[in-house]
Amino acid sequence: MKNLKTTLSAVTLAAMVAASFSTVAFADGGPRGGGDRMMFDFAAMDANGDGKVTQDEIAAQRSAKIAAMDTDKDGNLSQAELMAAQEARKAERQAQRAKRMMGRMDANKDGVVSLSEMTPPAEQGIRMFKRMDADGDGAISKAEADAAMEKMAARGDRRGDNRDDKRGGKHDGKRKHMDN
Repeated sequence: MKNLKTTLSAVTLAAMVAASFSTVAFADGGPRGGGDRMMFDFAAMDANGDGKVTQDEIAAQRSAKIAAMDTDKDGNLSQAELMAAQEARKAERQAQRAKRMMGRMDANKDGVVSLSEMTPPAEQGIRMFKRMDADGDGAISKAEADAAMEKMAARGDRRGDNRDDKRGGKHDGKRKHMDN
């Protein structure tokens, strides 16, 4: 009886994890998840290479992902194993983000981003400075800097770009300044 309960618990847990994988895959790579990524890797799912993906192939890939998460091969997923899998996915997303940044910033394509490649064009900095220097005196006061930050925050909020809200955090509508 104990063996049956353990097996049922493992199967239930596996089903829950599999369902969360499909949700995570859609959230991470779906239409709003970013750029040219698809909901799943079709080539990886099409195990027999026939140009079609069946439910059995999807189930097999999910099972393989779950089995890979079970690092101690005991047939169960511990909290530590789930956390390790989540950290691995996070690291993979960060690596992809860094690769995209390198592609955008590495102007001479030498595989590294130099300080000059990271520095925005001078005219961009001058335009920004002039926008912030509201009274045109050639200097940006604390009040002008605060006003510019508030204006950028309001513009981000209008676009739905408030990162605190996206992460579920609370905010008071004001951006934090480096010197606070």
